[in-house]
Amino acid sequence: MTQTVRTIADQLGARWNGQDVPITGVNALEAARAGELTFAEHDRQAPMVSASHASAILVSEQFPQVPGKILLRVKQPREAFARVMVLFQPPPAGPRGIHPSAVVSPDASLGEGVALGECVVVRDRATIGPGTVIESGVHIGADVSIGRDSYLGPNVVVMRGSRLGDRVVIHGGTVIGGDGFGFVWAGQGYAKVPQIGNVVIEDDVEIGCNVCVDRATLGSTIIRRGTKIDNLVQIAHNDVIGRDVIITGQVGFAGSVTVGDRAMFGGQSGVVDHITIGEGAKIGAASPVTKDVKAGETVWGFPARPVRRVKHEMASVALLPKWIQQLKDCLGELERLKGRVAALEGAGDVEDSRRGPRV
Repeated sequence: MTQTVRTIADQLGARWNGQDVPITGVNALEAARAGELTFAEHDRQAPMVSASHASAILVSEQFPQVPGKILLRVKQPREAFARVMVLFQPPPAGPRGIHPSAVVSPDASLGEGVALGECVVVRDRATIGPGTVIESGVHIGADVSIGRDSYLGPNVVVMRGSRLGDRVVIHGGTVIGGDGFGFVWAGQGYAKVPQIGNVVIEDDVEIGCNVCVDRATLGSTIIRRGTKIDNLVQIAHNDVIGRDVIITGQVGFAGSVTVGDRAMFGGQSGVVDHITIGEGAKIGAASPVTKDVKAGETVWGFPARPVRRVKHEMASVALLPKWIQQLKDCLGELERLKGRVAALEGAGDVEDSRRGPRV
């Protein structure tokens, strides 16, 4: 897995200076050792680059010169570093072939090169595309369709009728296609609303650990191409998540939410039912969304509202002690003025009484 500075620079289209030395791995800037490559994004990191023991550093095209260091100049150091990391990624250690303990329905269809780990269950009429790897303990329900070159981690559950595209990655413990939360009051108790829809996950979606994506009541719950979902996320029935959406940990969506392409959700944010989030919108961490969010808008707070408004309100809150003291001072001054007025009026009444009645 050893590379050289020259081969890495050629793959990235980077400009570089210095010797062509071997690179045996990658590491963070503050922890990199000799033989490793790292990256720096900001000019203010120049002192850290100077002190680093890394053999080469990815930097921006405008990054200042650092004497004695091999700098590879690229437009986006972080993105380039991710591409280099792939070169040093260890080969997958997942299952190969069909493990003897796997239970596969005779009506199921497995593509060329499919790998099934220990105790995998594949139900009737399920289809799994070529090159897909399914780790131990996975349940594939009836009529499920999974595309090519996908990966399902240990103990993933894909319930009946769900459809997964190509190159879908689902990490351990996630459940796709469980029943949506649908109940109606029936006089003396709740009656369950049948959940007869499915889940559709398009190509190149990645879903983290212990995520729940509920099947639709009618129609489909949809996650569109390229969306990336972190751990512990809840996506409810009939939600439609757009392309290239980023959803971080512990986010929760109620039912029938529509999310536009390239929207972003901070951790522990949430969306109430029947809300539309516009394309490119950004939802701040721990923010409950109770109203539609326009395309490109950034919202934050409890409840979520435009971020400029929230920052203005927070700045105003910081001034409250000062304003309260000013109000107290004003009220005290008002009381003093009222006392003076009362005293003046009292003195005027006494003077009038001495003059006697007017004719």
